[in-house]
Amino acid sequence: YADWRTTIYTRDNFTCQNCGKVGGKMNVGHYPKPFSKIIVENSIKTIDDALACSDLWDTNNGRSLCVACHKEIGFKGSYVIGQNC
Repeated sequence: YADWRTTIYTRDNFTCQNCGKVGGKMNVGHYPKPFSKIIVENSIKTIDDALACSDLWDTNNGRSLCVACHKEIGFKGSYVIGQNC
């Protein structure tokens, strides 16, 4: 997980991909395929399942977000609750 996040932060130059804020507290969000959809599609039920799932660790499916943007858009449209992302 730490390697996945670091790779995405570095690729994105520690810049929020939504608002353009540079630095500060950052999060990484799964995008364009949301975390919840990956969990459901791959029937992930355990940590071992998660560690073995290449979709979950694909750096092309991640983006850097500042904390405010992650709160605002990062969790909207959860696949699990049936909304679109």
